[in-house]
Amino acid sequence: MSQPRSGPTVALRCFGADLRRRREAAGMTLQGVADAIKKDRATPARWENAETVPNPRMVAVLLDLYRTPVAERGDVLHALEEAKKPGWWHPWREVAEVGVIDLESAATGIRSYAPGVLPDLLQTTEYAEALMSLRNPYEDPAVRRLRLELLEARKEHTIEGKPGTPNDGDRAGLWVLLEEATLRRRVGGSGVMARQLDYLEGHIADVGSSVAIQVIPPGVPHPLAISLCGHIEILRFKEFGMGERLIQIGLHPAMTLITDDSDAVENYRMAVDVTSGYAPPRFTPLPLTKKDFG
Repeated sequence: MSQPRSGPTVALRCFGADLRRRREAAGMTLQGVADAIKKDRATPARWENAETVPNPRMVAVLLDLYRTPVAERGDVLHALEEAKKPGWWHPWREVAEVGVIDLESAATGIRSYAPGVLPDLLQTTEYAEALMSLRNPYEDPAVRRLRLELLEARKEHTIEGKPGTPNDGDRAGLWVLLEEATLRRRVGGSGVMARQLDYLEGHIADVGSSVAIQVIPPGVPHPLAISLCGHIEILRFKEFGMGERLIQIGLHPAMTLITDDSDAVENYRMAVDVTSGYAPPRFTPLPLTKKDFG
């Protein structure tokens, strides 16, 4: 029986994409597969779209249908076992934007433009908590604590790569374009902002950091696309079948959009490239210090 998922992981998406590739290489349609395994057409479609996970016996049947070489079958079954594992964020699933978090933690590169507030992965816990208070002052404190725990776990899994952790040496490269106004926008008290700036300066000064920060001075021209888009991220992956993703991040999770449309990704990538040319290069100190916040 297929197993329902609380949210697809990149491993599951890649497994589904591999099943689709093998089916197409064998010259079979979804309906043809459904007829062969005596299921409705939606069943193999759900497997390929990472909506459900087939059991190992059914995968073996599919591999027979697709005339998969014996030497490749072990790798496919191993990929199935990886696809069945829950995402690392599972303990926080009630407060997690699963689609965004799974994609960013599996990415090898993230390019971010943040015109309003700092992107999540660059926020200190204090800054994040102050921002959460502004966005939802009546949120249950227990829920907020879960969100803050999740934020720290996201940073560790994506950009920090602490020694001895499973992702040691496997950090994503995070390149962030910030508007100078974003840095000057007070979130929390002066102490919160001072420590937030210190955190950013630490990344800027660290030549081994996986984070690159460029600050766009006020008054420079922006391409129309990036001027109107709000906070965006462009994610790159190493896995087979995972094209780049564009994420437009809204004020509320329901407003966040994710697309793999190549034209959309390319348009925004070009806009980010042009805009970055107006900003001082990486390792340039921030244009303000904690003294600016008194």
